[in-house]
Amino acid sequence: MKINSRKNFGVSDTIHNATYYDALNTFTHDIPFYLNEAKKARGPVLELCCGTGRISIPLAEAGVNITGVDITKSMLTAAKSKAAKANLATPFHLADIKSVRLRKKYQLVFIPFNSLQCIYTLSDIEKVFATVKFHLAPGGKFIFDVFNPSIDYMVKMKKRQNGKYRLTLADRRKVSIDEICSYDSEGQVNRVTWFHRTGKSNAIPEQLDMRCFYPLEMAALLKYNGFRVLKKYGSFSKSPFTSDSMKQIFICEAGR
Repeated sequence: MKINSRKNFGVSDTIHNATYYDALNTFTHDIPFYLNEAKKARGPVLELCCGTGRISIPLAEAGVNITGVDITKSMLTAAKSKAAKANLATPFHLADIKSVRLRKKYQLVFIPFNSLQCIYTLSDIEKVFATVKFHLAPGGKFIFDVFNPSIDYMVKMKKRQNGKYRLTLADRRKVSIDEICSYDSEGQVNRVTWFHRTGKSNAIPEQLDMRCFYPLEMAALLKYNGFRVLKKYGSFSKSPFTSDSMKQIFICEAGR
């Protein structure tokens, strides 16, 4: 497990294991959005927290010059395997997005799929933003998505949700996942616990802590770290952001 603060906020290794990750995250609704923005960038693209290449690979297949970075070895092994099977020369780097420094500038840097919510402290968030600014070419764009925090949802999820997720692994094993949440108001973290069962095995608790970024807070973080928000959406269909939006999707540029 990767521990990020004195409160032991983090994500269990199983949740970020490529086998479980790919079996659970089969959705594609965000890919057209990122593909469109990547094509508009008209230059090299950097994906931070690329995982198993769920987005990187389709973008590369569409002709985007994309590079991926992730800290989880099993994720990158899967991404490289997918790229090889598709005859793609997509570079993937095993690195921490808080400190990675590649010898290249990019017209677009993006952090998809709520990944920024696995960064818990203010100093670490600022390190990530510094990484983004380091890699942006002049006039380049920075895009990311996070959840719009819902207090009502977190209260509802304090009651254990049995069988919330069901998936089949590549080896055909069946997995059932129960979920329960608790909110840490000091750390501003939704502490999600998954109890997963494979076959008839006993339930194993796994930790998935997600830092909550409230709308005005994120606006301030971006401003004081030198970014200007160009557009903000509430969905990948580019609907306007409102209080009821599930997502916060930001398109930014570094201040001049």
